[in-house]
Parts: sequence; C-alpha cells; structure tokens
Amino acid sequence: LWYNQPKFSPCATWNPYATTFANSTTLGPYTHGIFIDTNNTIYAGSWGISTIKVWRYNSSTPIRTITAGLFGPYSLFVTMNGDIYIDNGYRNGRVDKWTPNAINSVETMDS
Repeated sequence: LWYNQPKFSPCATWNPYATTFANSTTLGPYTHGIFIDTNNTIYAGSWGISTIKVWRYNSSTPIRTITAGLFGPYSLFVTMNGDIYIDNGYRNGRVDKWTPNAINSVETMDS
C-alpha cells in the first residue's frame, strides 16, 4: 500500500535536531501501528495501554486520544476524510471505525 508514500531525495539526510513528540511514557509499552496522513498528522496505537493517540504536524501534545472499546490494537488506517479504521481484533475480534469527533466506534468487520 503506497498511500502518502514520501519521495526522498537521493541526498536526503536526517535532521540531528529533530523533535521527539512521543515516547514510552506518552504511548506506553508495545506501540504498534503508526500512520501519517497527507496533512502529516500522526496516528499511533499502543497495544500495551489499548489507546490510539493523534498529533498534528509539529505538535508534541495529542489532539485526540481514543480508548473506548479497544483491547490491544495492532494496526490502523486513516482515510482521506479522517475516518480511522482500527484493528481491534486481539480480544474483540473486529475492525472498528472512528469518524472525526466521534465518541463511540462503529464495528465494520467481525471475525
């Protein structure tokens, strides 16, 4: 899947002064599933604390935290309109859809 695949220059170098926006204190242990959309918004899921957090570009403060109904999320995907699909299958055996600003998910696939 090459959704929003970046194009790197052959001369690209890492920025030695990059900003750390999240660590194990922020996301907990066993972080799985990181997704970056076309606006450079970062979505990261933590299996260890059953949470998805969302950061806007250039921010170290999450703008959204999703926890309701999650148990060990492994991966996620975000559509162009901001819908978040979360692999909530570890114990729940399903994929959940979160629309922007929703307070509850909608089950979209069940095992």
